[in-house]
Amino acid sequence: MPADKLILLSHDIRASFLKLAKAQGERKGGYSVYVDLTKTDANLPARLYCGGIHNGINKIDFVDVAHLGLSGVRRIAKTIFGDLHHTRIARIDWCIDLADLSVLELALYCRVARAQNCGFERSRTGITFYLRRSKQSVLLIYDRLGRLRSIRDPLAQYYSKDDRLTRVEVQLKGRGLPFRRFRDVERYSEHDLLPDISFWKLGRKREGLTTTDALAAEGLLRTISEYGLQATSKMYTAQTWAYLRAKYLVPASQSSFPNLNELMRQSVRAWLEGPIRFPRLGREVAL
Repeated sequence: MPADKLILLSHDIRASFLKLAKAQGERKGGYSVYVDLTKTDANLPARLYCGGIHNGINKIDFVDVAHLGLSGVRRIAKTIFGDLHHTRIARIDWCIDLADLSVLELALYCRVARAQNCGFERSRTGITFYLRRSKQSVLLIYDRLGRLRSIRDPLAQYYSKDDRLTRVEVQLKGRGLPFRRFRDVERYSEHDLLPDISFWKLGRKREGLTTTDALAAEGLLRTISEYGLQATSKMYTAQTWAYLRAKYLVPASQSSFPNLNELMRQSVRAWLEGPIRFPRLGREVAL
C-alpha cells in the first residue's frame, strides 16, 4: 500500500458541497462544519471540513487513499474543490509492506542518523518502533498484519498464522513536507523519503575481545534486543555511541537487508501511476 493517508487544503470549494456540508454536517474541531461524504448522497470516499475558524480553509481527508491512486484523488478533489491550482497538501503518509520480515528483525538493525527523537510503544498488536518522531516528520515500523487482525480486516484472512508483514511508514506534514503544492505531488516519486537509514549487523561480538569487553558487548546486545538499535543509540552521547559502535558493532553487507529507499520510490510511483496492485503474499515485498 503506497499511500496510506492524504489530507488536502484549499480556500476553494464548489457551492453544492458547501451547501451539503451545512445541511448535513456539524461543527468539529477548528472547522465550522464537518461531514462524512461516504454517508451522503455524494457517496465519495472522503471526509470534508469546511470553513476553518481562523483562516476559512477547507479540508479533504481521503478514505482508503491507497486504493484511489492519484487519478482517483484528483477526480474527487476537483469534484469538491473545483480549481486545484492553489490546493495544498497538509499531510501525506507513504509506506511499504515487507513480507517475511519481522518488526524486530528490522528494528534491531535499522538506524536513522541525525534523528533526535525516537522511541517505541507496546500495544496488543505488538511493538511500534519510532525511528524518527517530530511534529513534521515521523518514521515508524510496526506489525501491519497484527493490526489487520486486531481490527478483523478481511485482508488478514489471506495470511497464515506463520506469515509476517512489517510496515515501514513515513508521515509528513507541515514543514516536513518537501512538496506542499498538490500540483507537485508527482515529484515525490524521485525524492528520498528515507534519508540517512543504515543497517548494522549485531548478531555476534567482534573476535579478540577481552573478558571485560566481551561482557560489555553482551550487555549492549541485550539492550539493543529489547529497545532496538535506534533507541539504544540515543541512550548515549554521540561521542560515546561512536566509540561503542566502532568497538562492538559490525556493519551489515548491502545484501543483508532490502533496499528500503528504492522500494519506497517504487511504491510511490505505483500509487502515482496506478492502478494499485494488491499486496503479494509469500516472500515478496507488497507494494
